[in-house]
Amino acid sequence: MSKIRIMNENLANRIAAGEVIERPASVVKELVENAIDAGASRICVVIEHAGTRMIRVSDDGCGMDADDVLLAIEPHGTSKLLEFDDIDHISTLGFRGEALPSIAEISRFTLFSRPREALEGTRLRVEGGRVISAEPAGGAVGTCVEVRDLFFNTPARRKFLKSPATEEHHIEEMLIGLAIGHPEVGFQLRFGSRVVFDSAAGAAPEYRLRELFGRAFMDNLRPVSHREGEWTVTGFVAAPGFTRIGRREQRVFVNSRPIESPAIYRGIRDGYGVLAAESGRFPPTALFFTLPPSEVDVNVHPAKREVRFRSEFAVTRFITAAVAAALRGDGAAEVAEPVECGSDGGKGFSPAPPSRENPAFAALSGKVPLSLVIGDAEVVYEPKQGEKVEFSDLVAPSPEPEATTPGAQAAAEVPALFLTDLTDRNDGAAASERLPGTDGRNAPPPEFAVFAGEWPEEVLGIYDAVYILASGRDGLVLIDQHAAHERIMFERLCDEAAAGSAVSQPLLMPQLLELSRPRHTLLLRHRRVFERLGFDFEPVGGSSVMLNALPAHLASGADPERLVADMLDELLDGSSSGMPVEPEYVARAACHAAVKAHDELSVAEARELLRQLRLCRQGTLCPHGRPTMITLSRKELEKRFGRR
Repeated sequence: MSKIRIMNENLANRIAAGEVIERPASVVKELVENAIDAGASRICVVIEHAGTRMIRVSDDGCGMDADDVLLAIEPHGTSKLLEFDDIDHISTLGFRGEALPSIAEISRFTLFSRPREALEGTRLRVEGGRVISAEPAGGAVGTCVEVRDLFFNTPARRKFLKSPATEEHHIEEMLIGLAIGHPEVGFQLRFGSRVVFDSAAGAAPEYRLRELFGRAFMDNLRPVSHREGEWTVTGFVAAPGFTRIGRREQRVFVNSRPIESPAIYRGIRDGYGVLAAESGRFPPTALFFTLPPSEVDVNVHPAKREVRFRSEFAVTRFITAAVAAALRGDGAAEVAEPVECGSDGGKGFSPAPPSRENPAFAALSGKVPLSLVIGDAEVVYEPKQGEKVEFSDLVAPSPEPEATTPGAQAAAEVPALFLTDLTDRNDGAAASERLPGTDGRNAPPPEFAVFAGEWPEEVLGIYDAVYILASGRDGLVLIDQHAAHERIMFERLCDEAAAGSAVSQPLLMPQLLELSRPRHTLLLRHRRVFERLGFDFEPVGGSSVMLNALPAHLASGADPERLVADMLDELLDGSSSGMPVEPEYVARAACHAAVKAHDELSVAEARELLRQLRLCRQGTLCPHGRPTMITLSRKELEKRFGRR
């Protein structure tokens, strides 16, 4: 008896729907892309209960007649891809004809559409893939799709959705990407009765970027305009020193389609050259890359987020040339003659990236990361004879532990250290570097195990203004000064929040912060959580807030704008992965104000830092899961020196 059977058509359709529709944001994406392809000049998106209860997308596009309305929900019914050769010249956002059938299969689906030349439209109702009714109806020109009870017949998929706030965040991020890529279209997004943003149609992307992310954001961008043959790239890149802790704001569009591309990301990084941001930080961009459709394959994945270029190397070099030219400010990249690269004969471009010897480096304006200044410097600390170091008494000393070592006794003689007055960030805490079992992420363990022996006895010195060297009973101990201070600040903030005793430090001059729409939404939604830690924000209209106070542990010397931006970026990343926004996670994000790598500490300050770290409940790990210290055992040292 045969074991192979033909799958039931309904089951096959549900499986196909699962590939296209992962979450409510996928529904919004597909419907909005259809509206853009239909020539809409205005698109309105209304969401109820994070999209699980209702999603409505209406537009003023070309509309469909009664026959097309019925064909639109048939699998692979499309008006955009008709001939075999069309697959190599895709110029629309949608083309497979899978979206509407997939959505209708897993929801209670209503579609109304009316073409401009018709006096009436057609309303179609579908439930779980089964047509309920199709009848004439009145309405405005264009199309309106209403999706209710998403995943009602696939409870397993619904069970894996995240919290309503997380799903709303995905919808907002997705629609912002499409809005930036299509400034000629007006967009409105509403969550229930709340208008998240309402952006009118415009001619240039800079106006939409300014509207969505604020004036301060645009003031830190440099224009990009570069052309080579049929390839063009326009848009903006960040001035040196203007960075974010994730790649969220490195927005890239290929033929107006928001995409993710390692080849383009490499080009951005190479274009900055020696101006590249410090580890773990990325310069924001909005790049609009236009090339012939035959040079890019968008038919890689049902979500159409990934693309494949005919020549990845040529794309990287082209983007490198464009970014380097923008940073030089001369409007045109210095491009060598095209050279053959790759087996496909694609053309590559080899620009000269800026360097310290390059005059372009000196011509750049904007902030320069601290790491560029001291990256090649050798920092050597030699304490002077009889040196005395005075410390601030703003932070009360912590109680001494019961057991003390000679090193701890020496540290106990040093007054409490106020270590929160340095603002540059260089924690290098990328997800791939975190330890297994933290934040649900898996990564390979560090080369040396986390410190698990006796506590370091004596500080020997500081290497490269990054690592504190100390002696221990088990060998040589290296302490990461940034990770250690993060742990100290994290536990203090958490303890004060739990006890309800957080101390705010009012700013001498309240600071106006212009936030992006997602950051502003996150901040206001969880305002009380921030206030429990000592923050004081006041909305002042639009997406701006007035920052009046910071937690006392963070206030001294901190750059409020950068601190708040980094915090909200980290919390947005956590929110997109389902992590709740609670005081503990806000405190962890706030630890970006800790002393950084290459912030020089004296030996006395290092001793005090180590003393405070010893009093922490978990002194061997930073709040992000990285080790604060590692040990090189005596046995390992003898092995490396060939003594045994």
